Amino acid sequence: MNEWEFTAEVASWINEILDHNPGLPFSSAKCEQRKKGSLKRRDLTLLDKNEVIALTGEVKLPYQKDGGTPHNVSVVDDAREKAIQVNAPFFFTWNVNEFVLWETSSKQTVWQGQNYRSWKVTNIHNESHIEHASTIQLIKTWLLKFLKDYEEIYYGSAKLGYKAPDEKFIDMLESSLHVPILQNVAELELMYKTSKFKTDLDKWMRDDQGWVIYSDPDGIRDNLERAAKFSCYALINKLVFYEALLKRYPGKMAKIAVPDHINAGDSLRLHLEGYFADAKKTTKDYETVFGEDHKLIGNRIPFCSDKTVPHWRSLINQIHEFDFSKLDYEIIGNIFERLISPEERHKFGQFYTRAEVVDLINSFCINNGDEKVMDPACGGGTFLVRAYARKRELDPSRKHHELLSDLFGMDISVFAAHLTTINLATRDLIDDENYPQIARSDFFDISVHKSFLKLPKKVGLGKDQHRDVEIAALDAVIGNPPYVRQEDIPKSKKKGKDTIIKRGTKEYLLRLVKEESRARLSGRSDLHCYFWPHASTFLKDDGYLCFLTSSQWLDVEYGFKLQSWILDNFQIIAVFESMDEPWFVGARVATTVTILKKQKEEAERLNNVVHFVQLRRPLGDIIQHDGTAAGAVVAADAFRDEILSLSMNTVNDRYRARLIRQGDLFEAGVELGSIMKKTHAEPEDEEPEEELVEEE
Repeated sequence: MNEWEFTAEVASWINEILDHNPGLPFSSAKCEQRKKGSLKRRDLTLLDKNEVIALTGEVKLPYQKDGGTPHNVSVVDDAREKAIQVNAPFFFTWNVNEFVLWETSSKQTVWQGQNYRSWKVTNIHNESHIEHASTIQLIKTWLLKFLKDYEEIYYGSAKLGYKAPDEKFIDMLESSLHVPILQNVAELELMYKTSKFKTDLDKWMRDDQGWVIYSDPDGIRDNLERAAKFSCYALINKLVFYEALLKRYPGKMAKIAVPDHINAGDSLRLHLEGYFADAKKTTKDYETVFGEDHKLIGNRIPFCSDKTVPHWRSLINQIHEFDFSKLDYEIIGNIFERLISPEERHKFGQFYTRAEVVDLINSFCINNGDEKVMDPACGGGTFLVRAYARKRELDPSRKHHELLSDLFGMDISVFAAHLTTINLATRDLIDDENYPQIARSDFFDISVHKSFLKLPKKVGLGKDQHRDVEIAALDAVIGNPPYVRQEDIPKSKKKGKDTIIKRGTKEYLLRLVKEESRARLSGRSDLHCYFWPHASTFLKDDGYLCFLTSSQWLDVEYGFKLQSWILDNFQIIAVFESMDEPWFVGARVATTVTILKKQKEEAERLNNVVHFVQLRRPLGDIIQHDGTAAGAVVAADAFRDEILSLSMNTVNDRYRARLIRQGDLFEAGVELGSIMKKTHAEPEDEEPEEELVEEE
């Protein structure tokens, strides 16, 4: 079925719907022929009961040229021009998968905001799908829904809704990725049937991404879809960041162009890699973004189907249309923050933390603007980006590179380190020393006062060298350590009667925190428990340790040893839980915010008053603000101050707070979970201690 035949079918389906639903205010739909003296035609026109054109637009097939997304600039401009000619109040662009309704207005540049609304309709990527009975039924069902929706829009009782430039750009990117992802998933399903590729891909998913490998058809399909999305998102981040860098390096970096003769995925991969290599050479940095070996399987996935090439070419051209030189850098930064939805981050193992939770945490430990802060599992960079924004508000005199020099981050995931680097760098691309201190590394391989990263430095006369980045004593360690259950932490293997310790194993972590922090944790501890004592080695004597974690450690026996270590080394400033909402978007675990302050003096620890707070309303409601960075700081600080000023137990419609002297907790041996009114888990037996022998 070609484009014209499909459009004619849609017109007939609409007319059937109108015959059966005479209450709808439309008379008919028809396919328009070319106007006299014009080579252009309106693909589909909807008339109202007065035979006035109510809607007109263009239909494209998703697997054909210009059909990858209904946000394609040339298609939108063409449809708008035709709508203006016939005085249609609205027009549409539709690639079968997604239908976008636009308000007719004079031509606007792509970087401007606009009124529009979109509907997801189907999910096809090749010609055979369009004639499936299930596809046709989906379209027919949706057409009735759309006509009812459009009745309200046409008569003014419903609004389209305004999309700001960054929102519009993200919609375009996500829409443009839809078909290439589907095409790559289809190709991966074929390739996965070969044992060598299956072995390599499973290893990448299991070892590099930490995903569970499934053997059932649904599980396999989910993993292949996840791999395709993950890899395509990583590529789109590189492409958009490259485009943003053109503004910083005018005349030094070439705009990406994909010649028509490139028609194979592998050829496109090598072609793009040439641009990325030049970007790394020109900027002298961004190894975490452009430096990963393009031959690795994760970097090959976006190109495994040759059918994706025209869609990547079109998408790159769409990115060029979005004029970054017309945008404020804050908007560019927001694009990267919002490109991956919370639901998608969850699929990639990157739990998204709500901004208001991060703002509350940061309000306790960032108070002057000059604090040095680290996130040891930085994910997409939410904690560090919000810390950057807060520090800039608290001390506006500080330059971009000075703020970056205060922030440290690392993540074991390539994609996470890459995303955090981009999110921080795009705060101000103009600064000559725009080098975020972010490394792809296992946090437990990093030590205080030892180099964990090399970054460029200027030495005069345009010469560049590299400097070693060390992490000195910090004012705060913040973040949400990964949620990995103790059963999933690798164990060291036995050799005879001894156990050979390997890095990354449970035995290695137990010994590490015992030796450096005197923390004697349970062998049943979840992974985040080891983050606390290791993070403490980076702190100043009065530094803050503020984590958002699973709340299980408050209630079960393995957590009691961690609690004991905390009581011996920290003032517990506050413990927050929510009875109303999850704080990891997409995570299925109860979560807790814990605010600690390192304290050597026993008397100070014992006399400290701990604030246990259960929130009864969404935190976003409690710390509402005007949407600005300044407003977020003021709102978070006000709630922090309110909690810290309490002098007695308090209950209101927003929260329930219990105040307990830390010494009373210590002397009574009270588990923190009981204070939060949780039910205790059944005691768990300790694992037997074994003699440990370090592997050479």
